[in-house]
Amino acid sequence: MTLPSRADEPTRQTQTNSIGMRFVAIEPGEYRRGFDKSNQRDRKFALAHSFSNPQEFRFDSPSHLVVLTKPFELQTTEVTVAQFRAFIEATGYRTDAEKNGGALGCFPDEKDYVDRFRKSSDVTWRSPGFEQSDDHPVVAVSWNDAVKFCHWLSEQETATYRLPTEAEWEYACRAGQTTWYSWGSDPDDAYVHANVADGALEAVQPNTTRYQRAIKLKANDGDGVVFTARTARFQPNPWGLHDMHGNVWEWCQDRWSADLYRNYLDDVPWPERSKFTVTDPVALEETPQHTYGDWRSMRGGAWTCAPASVRCSIRTFAEAADATIYTGFRVAREPRTNLKIGTNAAND
Repeated sequence: MTLPSRADEPTRQTQTNSIGMRFVAIEPGEYRRGFDKSNQRDRKFALAHSFSNPQEFRFDSPSHLVVLTKPFELQTTEVTVAQFRAFIEATGYRTDAEKNGGALGCFPDEKDYVDRFRKSSDVTWRSPGFEQSDDHPVVAVSWNDAVKFCHWLSEQETATYRLPTEAEWEYACRAGQTTWYSWGSDPDDAYVHANVADGALEAVQPNTTRYQRAIKLKANDGDGVVFTARTARFQPNPWGLHDMHGNVWEWCQDRWSADLYRNYLDDVPWPERSKFTVTDPVALEETPQHTYGDWRSMRGGAWTCAPASVRCSIRTFAEAADATIYTGFRVAREPRTNLKIGTNAAND
């Protein structure tokens, strides 16, 4: 398959569901997943991000080709507070944080950086510790909560809603691009595309951003947002998806496997690795990490992360019941009709 260039990108069809969630139709395709370290790209990354902490690429390399053969639809934004509230009001559901002593919150008065993020019974999706409007991404929700939301929405609309797989998520984030970010390779451009750790956060919480040696540290530099940003505030990627970089980490369907990419290539001879392809990667049922809990993958970085840590390939994990004020989710939907790219769709 030939990857489309930015100039060749067609207008993508969008649809809106009953609670105002907008979706973009994603067609099948091929892309290189993970951080490509060939031709000293890791060294080039370090030089371009000289103001950020060194990146190890332990979890997002080696890179490999992925082919997705099935279309899907992806929400254009992260699930908002209002959308999640609709679920709560309809079902009476209580989140893991509400049942289990609260979520991981931020307490900037602590002198030591590591003590600023700790669990508190006062921290839930309703009260994350900072102001949120209905249009902000819901936070302090666990993987379990996100899956319950998807089940409810599927029943409401007689459609299949689910979390995206890691492979789908990165494919959509890259949007046909092969650069470190969907906008290119300049970390300083993050501030018009993503809500990341910057001068606004540093002004409110001294040393929080400096700890990561991010680029913009003056109070008026950067994206200007301290905590979460209203969804769709920043420029979308070429496929019309907002906040794929930064704002909040996003839960994915997959069980976490730290060595997933290396395991793919263990038995592949070096000369053949650049062409090695995985078709329709599926979420693993078991991984070595699951001896110790139900660990799930997260993508995209958050408002707590420097630009280097919101690259397309970044991946991390948490236990399925964990909830933090820097984690949310967006929803995928199985296509119900044969959607075509290039036309404007009417609402459902």
